[in-house]
Amino acid sequence: PAAEQEGRAGGGAHQVITRTDGLHKRHKGTKGTKGSLLSLLLGAACLVGAATVAAQQAPDRSKPPALGPVPSLKLPPVEKRTLSNGLQVWIMGVHKVPTVHLALSVRAGIASDPPEKFGVASLAADMLDEGAGARNALEISDAIDFLGAELTASGSIDASYVDLHVPVARLADALPIMADVVARPTFPETELKRLREERLASLLETEDDPEQLITVAFPRLVFGAKHRYGTSSIGTATSLKGITGADLKAFHAAHYRPANAVLIVAGDVTADTIVPQLEKALGGWRGASAGVAALDGLKRARPYMN
Repeated sequence: PAAEQEGRAGGGAHQVITRTDGLHKRHKGTKGTKGSLLSLLLGAACLVGAATVAAQQAPDRSKPPALGPVPSLKLPPVEKRTLSNGLQVWIMGVHKVPTVHLALSVRAGIASDPPEKFGVASLAADMLDEGAGARNALEISDAIDFLGAELTASGSIDASYVDLHVPVARLADALPIMADVVARPTFPETELKRLREERLASLLETEDDPEQLITVAFPRLVFGAKHRYGTSSIGTATSLKGITGADLKAFHAAHYRPANAVLIVAGDVTADTIVPQLEKALGGWRGASAGVAALDGLKRARPYMN
């Protein structure tokens, strides 16, 4: 009996301990449940608060918003100089980044194309950097890349452009290259042939593109097929096949003249420092005699609308 009582006592103790552990475990589980509920309640409160704030900040779309103050535009002053050859130079100092941009605008675009030679102006502009002075196209490109600069030539309806963007520290080296492109292009026959073939291919591609055909047909309806504005800026297949290097040189000589151009300079420079450099690089550019060629085709043709 004593042993039996001892066993019962031990078993009771074991049972107590077990029950105590169970209570302990259940107590821990209750704490975890309470924590989860608290987190859910806090999350819901945050969502409700955010929705309330968003509702309060929703824009009123019943009326246009009030206009703010007009921002002021403050441009740096423009200094105007003239080189010895008559080229006008407009200079704007912008001293934020040590670079400078030069944009030469020649008052001759596709509107100046001679009759039966539509495409000469555009082709002449594109070929300015395909060979100039003593450099060919690759040598011009390599020289410009070495200077960390960018040189482009392009044409539009009423003007042609040569742009140079270069670090100020490299300007003295880049200006002679730009001067060659502007004043001494060579119009090599190999590059002319390549660009002509590219443009003929472009015209063929246009015939298969309805959207492009509309852009070609509408000006023709408005201005007529014989008016320069009524044809593609790159010319026609017939006119392109008839353009020669001599035509490009004649167009350049007639229109690319200091008196028919203006040079815009903007960047980390001053007029007193850059004008001597421009005079050295471009002062010898003379071009043909003064006077802009008459635009006979434009004078005869008039737009009409049905």
